[in-house]
Amino acid sequence: MIKFYDVDKNYINFLKTIDGQIPNIEYEGNNKFVCGIVLTISNINYYAPISHMTNRQRTNIQITENGRVLSTIRFSFMFPAMKNVLTVKDFSVIAQNNQQYADLLNAEYRFCRAHEAEIYNKALQVYRIGCNKNHVLNYTCCDFKKLEEHYLEYATQETRTSNRID
Repeated sequence: MIKFYDVDKNYINFLKTIDGQIPNIEYEGNNKFVCGIVLTISNINYYAPISHMTNRQRTNIQITENGRVLSTIRFSFMFPAMKNVLTVKDFSVIAQNNQQYADLLNAEYRFCRAHEAEIYNKALQVYRIGCNKNHVLNYTCCDFKKLEEHYLEYATQETRTSNRID
């Protein structure tokens, strides 16, 4: 089942050292969040950023409500992640501070739940593009294979850091 998550910023910074295509998540106002699980490849779960950029591109899906584009799921920037770097977004907590933003998130979430099969199919299509160096759109994608090779190193790195005695 699709959910929306916030991602640990230290994990994102780690991924950026592996692939410069990984998007920023920290913004003034509301940070970027991800939709997932959009795809599972070899037991690796992928998550795709939701962006309030509304342009149609061949590697995204526009999230709409009543014919109006609200945002997009940016599959070219999806990345693998473990559960311990994700926090499920709690819309009720958000609503206490910003009802308008919570309503937007709920509309986006309803769309994603209603289009899970389409989301999976687009994620798989874009994953294949990102793994095919000869595809014309490959340059727009994260290096999924490279991320897969290295993403688990974060857990090891975090364990070493937390076990360090100062």
